[in-house]
Amino acid sequence: MKIRFALFYISIFLNFNSLSSGFAQTERKTAVSIEGEKFHINGKPIFEGRVWNTAEGEAFPIEGLLFNSRMVQGVFDDLNKDTRGQWAYPDTQEWDPDRNTDEFIQAMPAWYAHGLMGFTLNLQGGCPFGYCNNFPWDNSAFNPDGSLRDSFMHRTARILDRADELGMVVILGLFYFGEDQNLKDERAVKNAVRNAVTWVLEKGYSNVIIEINNECSVGAYDHDILKCDRVPELIMLAKEQEKYGRSLYVSTSLAGGHVPTDKIVEASDFILIHGNGVDDPNRIAEISEEIRRKNVYSPKPLVNNEDDIPWRNPNQGWEDQGNNFAASVRSYTGWGFFDFRLPEENELYNQGYQSIPVNWQLSSDRKRDFFKLLAEITGSEGTPYLDLKFSEKIGESIQVEMENVPGAMVIQSFEVIINNQVVATYSELTKELSTKNLENEFLSSTHWIKVRLIYMTKGQEVMVESPYYKNPWWPYGGF
Repeated sequence: MKIRFALFYISIFLNFNSLSSGFAQTERKTAVSIEGEKFHINGKPIFEGRVWNTAEGEAFPIEGLLFNSRMVQGVFDDLNKDTRGQWAYPDTQEWDPDRNTDEFIQAMPAWYAHGLMGFTLNLQGGCPFGYCNNFPWDNSAFNPDGSLRDSFMHRTARILDRADELGMVVILGLFYFGEDQNLKDERAVKNAVRNAVTWVLEKGYSNVIIEINNECSVGAYDHDILKCDRVPELIMLAKEQEKYGRSLYVSTSLAGGHVPTDKIVEASDFILIHGNGVDDPNRIAEISEEIRRKNVYSPKPLVNNEDDIPWRNPNQGWEDQGNNFAASVRSYTGWGFFDFRLPEENELYNQGYQSIPVNWQLSSDRKRDFFKLLAEITGSEGTPYLDLKFSEKIGESIQVEMENVPGAMVIQSFEVIINNQVVATYSELTKELSTKNLENEFLSSTHWIKVRLIYMTKGQEVMVESPYYKNPWWPYGGF
């Protein structure tokens, strides 16, 4: 009798805890859903009713399309002490994974203001040089047995929380072919899928969709189950995970220009394609149509979530025609910006969204070119673009330039930052910086300088920065 009572008590206790944990879920603001070929947020299609009217007088519907950018390094860290030092920030000469995530989160409202409704994050990152042949670093949210590393998941949660607040969709990638070898076997890979998807569900995130792995077709994965022939097994495994009556939308991606296999198309809730390596915009449209013609295809969204061609191909550019971005829109396919530093840009910190360390701001011409076209297509306001101009006379002055000023901008603060420290704060935009007012301790050696504008628009605080400049006057006398 005592045994039965004890079992009954344990059963009641467990059920109560289960219900309590369900009730205790964080209330989320953003829920993504799929209706046919369209993505919806909170029950309404993204860009509801929006039509993009081109300069040529053409009209293309964009309702339901997910425009995105490859921001996979948002939770990057390197646990290999032999390679960790190479990722040091240029201003502090130290690597800091929390600073990386902090600056990612600070930049997100500016991306959103241009119409960026989604981005790709990856729990194993991506090549810090754009394209790599070897991967000696250890950047993975998974332990060798597939369990989760708390530090990585803490940073992931911070990004997903902010995306939820803003109304953004996160394409959360689980595996990258430069890191999967750190999982000891196939069982560990499956554990990693279960653990990551369950973590998302237990946290109550409803703005997350899953990309099992980046480019299953490249042939570089160590585990067969991460290759295209078998990755549908993991897609189905991820879809089977449920918590509080919810499951997640799941897909995977192939290398640039590849058409997903029938098994991948059939298993996926949305179709991911890549455009890098596709120099002919017409081919971008053909890939989408080939997918739609497959017998196994039923209406589901198409998303290109990696493409570096518009800026790497001198014959394309960023006008509203003749590039892969515009071609994707014309074929009713979402598009994603892939940006990294080329070998000759290795020292140019302002370039690239995949090269570590990352400047997450709109800090280069090609970043701004992408976001300007995105704002045009989506009908978004965008943000101001700040820049600094240094006088030819050493130490005389620094001019602050600004373009694309929103109509309803209320300035909160304007800051001058040197070597990652705020050295001056103003209540309004300052168009000329007097070097005499800057703290002397920063002016006697090489250093980095930028300005930051924080403003309110439509009830949202937005932060934008100029590119980060190394003092062009040093060692010729500093300021």
